[in-house]
Amino acid sequence: MNVLILEDEPLIAQGLEREVRAHFGKRLGNLALHDNVPQALAALAQEQVDLLLLDLNLHGADGYELLRLAQKAPLQTIIVSAHAERSITAFEFGVLDFVAKPFSRERLHKALQRYTERHTDAASLAVKKRGALEWIAMADIDHVQADGHYSNIVLRSGEQCFHDLAIDKLMALLPPHFLRVHRSYIVNSLGFKRLQIAAGGKYALDTQTSTGIPVSRGSYPALKQRLLG
Repeated sequence: MNVLILEDEPLIAQGLEREVRAHFGKRLGNLALHDNVPQALAALAQEQVDLLLLDLNLHGADGYELLRLAQKAPLQTIIVSAHAERSITAFEFGVLDFVAKPFSRERLHKALQRYTERHTDAASLAVKKRGALEWIAMADIDHVQADGHYSNIVLRSGEQCFHDLAIDKLMALLPPHFLRVHRSYIVNSLGFKRLQIAAGGKYALDTQTSTGIPVSRGSYPALKQRLLG
């Protein structure tokens, strides 16, 4: 796998490089460091990058500009920034994680592990489809909605699958990146796109597949903490 670090503070860039090498070990192919958006865009045009670690303030330039200009690049992004107030914008770009500076080694490795789980986890879930049992990849699940004593699983493709476990029991079978955001909804956090905050303390999530998934007031603090690290 190939990693690109876009960070304009040399000491932080060196720290990120050290931790990326420690986390991925022999799985790491090329690791490139750049400190400005034009250099990073040129690198993306020349070589496929699997994971981008992105600062948001690059010599005064906006790191999100890189994501706007490289929307078609097939990469995952972890933002590492002191501007935690801008984490909501990260949903619009479907970033994998937002790590606030100053970051701890443990928090950064948690974000890197999230990438690893998404791309190496072969875990699957058995569901009933067309009168038979089939196995679907966890990574293909967008969200789960309670359906009485059963559950309805919505895939990223939009297809829906029936599961005969109630949502409480199904939650126990899902990886940690699946979050309970409402008594009737579990969402795959790797597909988050936008958190809508409306008047009256009403919240809703948009994913890359679905819009308007309700978030309960009780779930919002934990969700916010998860998003901000």
